[in-house]
Parts: sequence; C-alpha cells; structure tokens
Amino acid sequence: MLQPNELFEPDGQTCSADLKFAFSKISDSASSVIVTNFKEVVVVFMSKGEHISSGKDLFMKVETSEIPATLRVLAAACLLDALPPFGYIEGPDMDAGIWNEDIILPMGPPQNPDQPLHSDEHLIATCHRNSDFDLATLVRDRGRALQFFRWNKHMLQHKSKLVAQANSTLQGNTNQRFNPAIHVPPPLYPFDPSEIPSDTKNHLQMIYCDSPLSQGGLDDALAQSKSFTIRIQDVLAEGKKNGFCTVYRCHLTSIDGRSVSSSPLLCLKLFDDRFQDLHDWIDYEDPIPLWFRSVFFAEDRADKETTVYDKLRSVQGTVIPWFYGQHQFILPNGVAVQGLLMEYIDGYHLNSERVNELSYAQQIQVVRIDIVGPSERLM
Repeated sequence: MLQPNELFEPDGQTCSADLKFAFSKISDSASSVIVTNFKEVVVVFMSKGEHISSGKDLFMKVETSEIPATLRVLAAACLLDALPPFGYIEGPDMDAGIWNEDIILPMGPPQNPDQPLHSDEHLIATCHRNSDFDLATLVRDRGRALQFFRWNKHMLQHKSKLVAQANSTLQGNTNQRFNPAIHVPPPLYPFDPSEIPSDTKNHLQMIYCDSPLSQGGLDDALAQSKSFTIRIQDVLAEGKKNGFCTVYRCHLTSIDGRSVSSSPLLCLKLFDDRFQDLHDWIDYEDPIPLWFRSVFFAEDRADKETTVYDKLRSVQGTVIPWFYGQHQFILPNGVAVQGLLMEYIDGYHLNSERVNELSYAQQIQVVRIDIVGPSERLM
C-alpha cells in the first residue's frame, strides 16, 4: 500500500488518521499489510481488517532515505508471499510412491513381503544407518516398521552419540558417499558474486583470509587424494536431542599414506542418524506412513549442507569458513558415517560469558561487525 502522507503521529508509534482510514478498507482476510511513503516501510499485523492494538499499534518499521532500497524490500515481500510456504519451488514429490501405502509400485515391491522378519539382534548387528532400511517396505508392513523403531531405541540406549573421542584416529575416504548414484542437484538459484554491492565487496576483501591448508599445498593434496586420516583433538558440540550431528576439532595426520607433519586445526561435522530420537514424534494411532515423516537420512542432510558451501564457494575465507569437502569417515568401531571437513575458526558465542564481560560499546561493535578480524567471520 502506498500512503503519500505521514504514516505515524509525532510520537512515532501511533498510526496516523490517514493510515487508519486506509486500514478500514482492507479485506478481512488480510493478516498483514506492507505500507510505505518511500521514507518508511512498515509491516502492520492485522486482525479482521483492523490493526491490532494493545496500547500501541503492533508493527515493524524500517526507515530509509533511498527509494531503490524501499522498492527492493517491497519486491522481496511480494516474491516471498508468492512462494510456497516450505520451499523455494514446488517440485514433484519423488517419494510419493514410498509414503502412499496404497499405491502400486510399477517396479514391484523392493523387498519380498513373504520373506520372514529378521530378528532384532540381526538388525542391530547389521544396520548402521537409516538408509540401511527399505522405507517403501516399512510403510506397508507394521511389523517391520515397529522393528525399525525398536532398532532406533536400542541405538539410543546402548550406543554413545559421541562416536569419536580425543586422540581417536579416523580414516577418511575422499569425496565418497554411501550412494554415489544419487545425484546431488545444483542450487536452484546460483550465487552470482558480481551482484554483491560494492561496500559489501570491500568488506569481504578486508576480512579475507587464505585457506589454512594452502600452506604446503595441503588443500590441493587433500582434494586430489583417495584417502586420508585425521586425529580428533576434542569435542566442540554434542548436538541436540532430536539431531544426529556431532562436531569435533581435529587435524590431518596423513594423506594417501603420506604423513602430514604440520596440520592446522580443522572442524569435523559427523552425520550419524542412528541417534535421531524419534519416539517423541510418533503417535502409533496414526497411519504407518506418518510415523516416518520425521525420519531423516544423514546422507541427505550432509548433501544439502555441501550444496550450500559449494554455492558460496566464492566467499569462503570471509564470512564463512573454508570448506574441504564431504567425505566418508570410518569410526574406530568400523562403522562408516558421512562427514564435512572445514576450517576451524576460534571464537565464542554472542551470549557467552566472554561477550558479557565486554563493555557496552564493545558489545555494539561485535554485533555491528565493526572489528576486522577472524571473529568477524563467525557472524
């Protein structure tokens, strides 16, 4: 909505009479309205055609003196409103045949339904990840579905989510994935560095750091290798209860069997979906396919994160760390998991004790990213 007059009373909080009159003409179905006079862009949250009021009008406001900036905000809002709520594109549901237990699969059942169930002990000994199970069969067979969740519960109760410990040595198989036949799609909207505003480009140039692995050519050696080994130094993050990622600090010890005498610290993120706690999300009164809506695959999540790093490759070493690829890692117990290897940047959380000890002015500088240095790259 374009409102040429002032949007607010002199107090800057109360909607002007002209704006209130305009709101009275808004459809009852509108949940929010974007209004501008090209000096301010305001989002007002509506209720049955009237602005919500609890002493003060409920809104978000951005002031600007740049008309192009206002137009960009409005264009982005219109685009976002037109997009589907859960993604940037509504593509075909590739798993429709899996989730619909009544559909007839043209290729036949992935697993012979007449084959008897394996024992729980057999699955516990032979299944190491969610993708070891056949979802198309699970959603059609209550007995197999219940067995999957018993397997998951056993892993949660009897295995440690911290699959690597300090001084553990892991072997990495370079750029390997469990199912290389599944193509990782490129980003729908490629990132074009030429579109970065000049002030942002200047900022990125100021904070740019070379890859820590570039010294001695370790980055090229790793990228061209078939295998490597790393040694875990310590645990950085144990992950959330319903997540299945753990993060470690580590360093390279060898590449293709050749010892690495001096390696910078690196960051390793392992994806192990055995430890996704599924049981709080399931209602066994629901149809079986709904039980699996919260089941994620470690490989899929690792692929998505890899795609993001690849898309932003041109700004690695500035506001995001250097990324050294997705690999398959062999744990000390012989289980293989997917993992991402990246630059380690020492820093601290914005709600940490260290930040709380800074002066008010220093805290403002941290938030505004006015200090040029490694900590800036964590923002």
